[in-house]
Amino acid sequence: MVKNKLRRLAEIIQEDFPEKLVDAFRSNEKPSLAKRLALIGEAIAFHQGRSEALWLRAGKKRSPEERRAAAQAELAAFVFAYLTGDAKEYADSAMEALRILGRHGDVDLVISLSRR
Repeated sequence: MVKNKLRRLAEIIQEDFPEKLVDAFRSNEKPSLAKRLALIGEAIAFHQGRSEALWLRAGKKRSPEERRAAAQAELAAFVFAYLTGDAKEYADSAMEALRILGRHGDVDLVISLSRR
């Protein structure tokens, strides 16, 4: 059950990210924790970098695209925190990120994972 929830969040983070993040949560071979953390770390850096570039391109103003990229970075940070045992600290920002992304129905995934 947890694997499906993490895979769903990985699918949301995967949008616009060039690496195969979802495969790290889909694989039956169960990639190592270190590999998953490395991929999530790359996703955080990628989305943060994209957010910054979009912010600069918009004249240092927030745009819907920049907000989306920042929200994906926040969601990736939540998954990283979940994998390292600190999910509760990132739950509020992850829920807000899902709302920004228009994924109101997926907020329960964060609530459920942050209880563990």
